[in-house]
Amino acid sequence: MIITKLLGVTSAFTKNKKAKMAILGLEIGVLAYALYQQKQEKKAKKLNS
Repeated sequence: MIITKLLGVTSAFTKNKKAKMAILGLEIGVLAYALYQQKQEKKAKKLNS
């Protein structure tokens, strides 16, 4: 979450629309990866129980 907040602040200072879109894409990628990791951890916990 810290990474997405940092990227959000960075995009606020950027005027270039393409750069903002790239930063948004990166934020979405980070969030998708975090959700995937969370799902994998829950699955591993369930199997170990």
